[in-house]
Amino acid sequence: MLYITLTSLIAPLLIWLVFLIKFPTRNKVFPRGTKTNTRPIITINQKFVLLLGIAVLIVMIIVKSIITYFYLSSRNTLSILGANLIWGAIMLAIMFLLTLGSDNRSTTMKTQVRISGSILIVILILVAIGEAHSYFSVKPVANSIRSEKVDSESAPTFKKGVTPVALSPKTVKNRMNKNMSDVPNSQYFQLGDIQAQYYKGKPVYIAPVEFDGFFKYYSAHQTVPGYFIIDATSVNAEPHFVKTKIKYTNTSYFNRNAWRRIYSQNPTWLAANGSRPQLEVDDNGTPYYVQTTYKSMALSHRINYSKLHVVALNAETGKTKLYELNHLPKWIDEGITTEVADSMNEAYGKYQRGFLNMYLSKTGIQLPTSDSVISTFDKQGNVQYFTDFTNPRSDADSALGYSMINARTGKLVYYKTHGIMDSDGAKANANNNYKAQQWKSSMPVIYNINGKPTWVLSILDDTNAFRGYYYIDASDQSVHATGDNANEAVENFRQALIDNGSNAGNTSQGKKRQISGKIDRAVITTKGSNQVLLFTLEGSNTIYTVDGEDYQKALLTRTGDEVKATAQVVNGKSIGNVTKFSNSNLK
Repeated sequence: MLYITLTSLIAPLLIWLVFLIKFPTRNKVFPRGTKTNTRPIITINQKFVLLLGIAVLIVMIIVKSIITYFYLSSRNTLSILGANLIWGAIMLAIMFLLTLGSDNRSTTMKTQVRISGSILIVILILVAIGEAHSYFSVKPVANSIRSEKVDSESAPTFKKGVTPVALSPKTVKNRMNKNMSDVPNSQYFQLGDIQAQYYKGKPVYIAPVEFDGFFKYYSAHQTVPGYFIIDATSVNAEPHFVKTKIKYTNTSYFNRNAWRRIYSQNPTWLAANGSRPQLEVDDNGTPYYVQTTYKSMALSHRINYSKLHVVALNAETGKTKLYELNHLPKWIDEGITTEVADSMNEAYGKYQRGFLNMYLSKTGIQLPTSDSVISTFDKQGNVQYFTDFTNPRSDADSALGYSMINARTGKLVYYKTHGIMDSDGAKANANNNYKAQQWKSSMPVIYNINGKPTWVLSILDDTNAFRGYYYIDASDQSVHATGDNANEAVENFRQALIDNGSNAGNTSQGKKRQISGKIDRAVITTKGSNQVLLFTLEGSNTIYTVDGEDYQKALLTRTGDEVKATAQVVNGKSIGNVTKFSNSNLK
């Protein structure tokens, strides 16, 4: 912190020195042969300038130190130059006023002001160049993101026995708050932000217990008694309070503040996009605060996302360690904090074609629908940040695509889509189905179900208690289903797809069966613009569906015909979707 304070006051120091020196007067005429001193000299008359200047510098050092300590001023070179410009201007104004009553005025003062002003102008030019470069040169920022673009068919899928859908953080926070009585002296504390991670290979949410104000910080002896942890995918999970003495948190004060500790022990690294440290625990349950950091380019605020680093602060001991992003310990799941992920999505969607394109043609511009990413868990044991993108037009309600950012590696995978609703549309659809109960949808995430992009949402009541899952076909809002848990909801949704005439060939718990027999009942009906055959076989209650567009002769089937077919039947359901069909009575 001393380094930032001193480097921020170089300009006022130089200006003070300029005013300390008396420059010789040039307009005085000397007799021929008279020797004159053309070098600057320090005069006795400027003794008060020396003393008062020192006093001003001391005050500036004190004020700047306080600002740096409490507000953790940026250590970026461009930011330091900006601070020099401000403090230098203050020093010039003060010294000008102080020297008005001294002998050092007229031509000498004009010279001093010109030199001091020149120093500030040079700094101003450098700051202007740096700010312009940071503001206009945005394409390299987007290019620094490790990204891949794929088709939506490659999106995350459900597999049998896997429940990738996590509880809504709002629900988790609601349950943890109800268990705050487990915290010793709970009146001193409040619940912190919910974080997703894997603990001993299982997806969990954790949340720190933080101080509820300055006076309670001291009443609690500057120590937090522990943190909460809960299974992230079980709808019936209850939070568990882990007792451990935590000395460094985001709500601690002075030298025990987590970000201040990271700031002071890593003087050359900057917090990426102003993000706050996030709590994570290792497999032994030891709590750490993790911060994404970077080094900016000279004279620029621009960030290079390919060179991010991570600082981990042991919340119990206060020790920090710096890691490269590709050399993180296994227990760190969110080396990329949520704020950094948000900025990556914005840069990816807006900056790829440069600054002018953002405001003129807007070719390829797409905006994140939400201001904040959603943490999800994938089948490979990684935390992924989900965000969907929409058209910059305010009246657009379709999704252009969506991204998954690996929270550990920082790699962004963009899934291209077309003709699907965005997350706002999905939430509006779900909310409309629960108007009577006044329940609201939360945490919209797209999964690939039966080859179709499908919005998966959590339904919460007005207390944020979990009420169920809501699945909706992203391209056809008339196809949706609900369930008390993720597996039930997905199977109900697959049944809705079958009922709608969609191919259910990719269902995890639906099996293809070879069927044959005599038609017991047969009827032709219409679904959408297509005609379909519904039939049952003798001795079976299952209703089979054949799409007439795929098998036109099937529409000629009558009761008593002998048929053979391959059908997809969801376990426990009485409806099957026919994928192959033949009628031996039709020549």
